[in-house]
Amino acid sequence: MIYGQKKYARSPGLVTYRQIKPKLLGKTMQLFELRRTSILLRSLLFLLCGSSAAPGAEPIPLSAGPLTMVFDADKAFLRYVRAGPYEVLRGINAPIRNQFWGTVQPEVSDVDLDDQGDHFSLTFAAKCRERDVDFRWRGSITGSRAGEVEFTFHGVAHSTFLRNRVGFCLLHGPSAAGQPWSIQHVNGEQSQGRFPTFIAPHQPAKEIQAISHELAPNLWAHVEFEGEVFEMEDQRNWTDASFKTYCTPLELPRPVEVKQGTEISQKIRFRVEGFIPDIQPDGGRVVLTLGEKQSSLPRIGLQVSSETEELTDRQIQRLKALHLDHLRVDLQPADDAFAGQLRQAARQARALDLTLQVGVHLGQQPEQELQRLVSELRATSPPVAALLCIGLDKEQHRLPRTLLKPVSGQALIGVGNDSNFVDLNRDRPVDDRLEAICYAINPQIHAVDNASMIETLPIQADTVRSARQFAGERPLVIGPITLRPQQVSQEPLPGELPSDVDARQSTRFAAAWTLGSVKYLAEAGAYSTTYYETVGWKGVMDTNQVTSRPSQFPSTPGDVFPVYHVLRDIGDFAGGRVQQIDSSDALSVVGLVLRKPGKMRLLIANLTGRQHSVGLRGLGRPVEVRLLDDETTPAANKNPDSRRDQPAGRVIPELLLVLPPYAIARIDRVVD
Repeated sequence: MIYGQKKYARSPGLVTYRQIKPKLLGKTMQLFELRRTSILLRSLLFLLCGSSAAPGAEPIPLSAGPLTMVFDADKAFLRYVRAGPYEVLRGINAPIRNQFWGTVQPEVSDVDLDDQGDHFSLTFAAKCRERDVDFRWRGSITGSRAGEVEFTFHGVAHSTFLRNRVGFCLLHGPSAAGQPWSIQHVNGEQSQGRFPTFIAPHQPAKEIQAISHELAPNLWAHVEFEGEVFEMEDQRNWTDASFKTYCTPLELPRPVEVKQGTEISQKIRFRVEGFIPDIQPDGGRVVLTLGEKQSSLPRIGLQVSSETEELTDRQIQRLKALHLDHLRVDLQPADDAFAGQLRQAARQARALDLTLQVGVHLGQQPEQELQRLVSELRATSPPVAALLCIGLDKEQHRLPRTLLKPVSGQALIGVGNDSNFVDLNRDRPVDDRLEAICYAINPQIHAVDNASMIETLPIQADTVRSARQFAGERPLVIGPITLRPQQVSQEPLPGELPSDVDARQSTRFAAAWTLGSVKYLAEAGAYSTTYYETVGWKGVMDTNQVTSRPSQFPSTPGDVFPVYHVLRDIGDFAGGRVQQIDSSDALSVVGLVLRKPGKMRLLIANLTGRQHSVGLRGLGRPVEVRLLDDETTPAANKNPDSRRDQPAGRVIPELLLVLPPYAIARIDRVVD
């Protein structure tokens, strides 16, 4: 079938399928079925379309012989390259990273597609402009009937700026872990190896000119690079769902000045070789299947608010309803303000009947700073459950136990970091006497779109499994877990949100993401998890008096956010168990099964911006279901107790449950 040439151009906006003739769209989707993409690729399209922010361009499905893929025009990102049932690549993009490692988001225009069904040619323009950065590039992607795809990048600097990286990043998906590879290096030598199974602390491969890896027996993927020196890092260190092969080796000096007028060109080619099996459509639904394995629900807590010094009676009442385990406060003993901050956190913890987890951030004189902390602990005796020392190197790890044990009582003494798993992985504790290991998680180090953030959820479990390789059975205290990195590198421009605040905090997207995070960390065996803050725009409810919110942060003073309802539904089972439940499409729908004697609760989150039908297997007798969706969320946010009184619908085993975008279902049943 030949579909002829069709041009799309929309500037400064983007091409969308609403601009394509219905006949062409119908043929395109028919081609998808013929090319064996089935429901999996459509679910990935839904994932890319979904957004809590303003809608952008719809993704463009493409086929090149046996390969299928999606072009995300919002991000100039080629995603989800598949050969039948196998993922070939998670994606290819070309980020412009400034001197602070911030990614300058592209403004994509002039999308021009010639789609011939089993081969295609696509071109576009991208402007990357932010503060002093003005870099513009044109991209070209071609796919042949033989299944070879070529992606070219040619850019010109329209200003002089400092960069850490400009150009291609190629992502192998997490399914590559443990698979064999063959690498051709820039000096012409060949080397054999494997993608790491557990998260590699440093680059698994350097000076790459081409890489081939096995997708399945008798099926290999081949990738070639031009225009720069490439090396690989294990991005699971930051919970990204990929192994990233990027341009510009990290050992080179940075940042580098890019002078106005500088031109940069690069190229990537890839193909597959071998047998590709057919896949059958699965009926257009996501199936959740209850497993047998159970684990303990982690101890869940929140951070002290950075906006509110004291909690109101109403806020205390609402927070108590979450049945939290702890409140976390982070202190710098080198700062004279730390004693007052500790006392304030202790007052809030006592009001909430909680213990404290204290993150102790140590500077240039760690022993003296710990002595200051010891004096304050002796003077105030706050209800501390864990003392977590941040900023020590491995040679200093024995300091906390020596100095803190006399005043810690039953509190755990641990070390780690307040950034990503990578810092713990690269500086692994060596003192076996330490009682706990800690690290933080956020999903936006390398990408900020909904789809990439959802991909991080299963990788959170990988960090737990990898940490076990050097932490043994010591408790893994994970937190803070936040939507945005909490280290602020640049002050916001007028009207911008601070870099540590995400506009999605007050939306159901944050609630769905958090449900997935709890699921994967619980099933992997995390000891405790700390999310967000209690009150404020980084919390689970907004403050009562909001006077200076930028317009892009949607909230109402005094309302709770949807994530509050998820944590309350989970908190009802504090001290209980989590039972494994598997999803046939974990990037679209996830489930969390909670158990206590005599009762069971299943929470289901639609992780996308499109409606999904969900089949349930293994639940047994009829159950009750309540939805958090567009209709029920506003009332529940104003009066959280109303969700408890919401009439329940009925659902029986194997019946399809229809979930609207980012909806969350709560299903309860009595068990023997």
